[in-house]
Amino acid sequence: MNILPVFPSLIIKEKIKDYDKYKDELILYSYQQQKIDPSGVNKSNEGGWHSQTRYSNSQNPISSIVINLIKSILNNKNVFNIKDLSKAKMQMWININKPGDFNNKHEHPGSDLSGVFWVKSLQKSGNLTFYSPNVMTQIQQINSTKEEIGKKLFITPTFQIEPLEGVIVLFPSDLTHSVQKNTSDEDRISVSFNIDFRKGNRIFDNTFRNFWRYLFKIIFPMF
Repeated sequence: MNILPVFPSLIIKEKIKDYDKYKDELILYSYQQQKIDPSGVNKSNEGGWHSQTRYSNSQNPISSIVINLIKSILNNKNVFNIKDLSKAKMQMWININKPGDFNNKHEHPGSDLSGVFWVKSLQKSGNLTFYSPNVMTQIQQINSTKEEIGKKLFITPTFQIEPLEGVIVLFPSDLTHSVQKNTSDEDRISVSFNIDFRKGNRIFDNTFRNFWRYLFKIIFPMF
């Protein structure tokens, strides 16, 4: 029997060099933005502060660092080899999760790539958790024990990344993810972003994908 693990979800992780040189400035800037707009917006965040989506220009310290990191990754010929980002639409926002705050499961519809850059994070400040989009994962879990989950191909339901200061993570925008509760004693600060490379209407893509999710929930209501 041949088992072909095709179409994997590509997640990219990179660390900025000499991050300590920028850390204090980025933390200060994040809190300044929160002071300007203390209400923020409510998206997937439970208790945390989510800024307006308005930091995609390079006229502030956060944008300049994050955009340069993104460009270095996308220009890598072994990954994307995208030379021109001038036509890409980018959105960016700041998140501040106090102890006890978290982000519910969600996706970023209407974009191609999404990501996060951790400005400030301690141990136990909330892992970034991805959920398998593979239907085979859910089907195999039905007849598997807890001991078997994570050992079989296609059956690992989640993948977690610990937030580390100065690290950026890029992932497909339609990959379901969440942020675990901040159980540290300090705030967790991050910058999230979306990148849209394609032109035209994205409604068909999202509708088709949502149809299969709806169908799966009907067939397997326990999930």
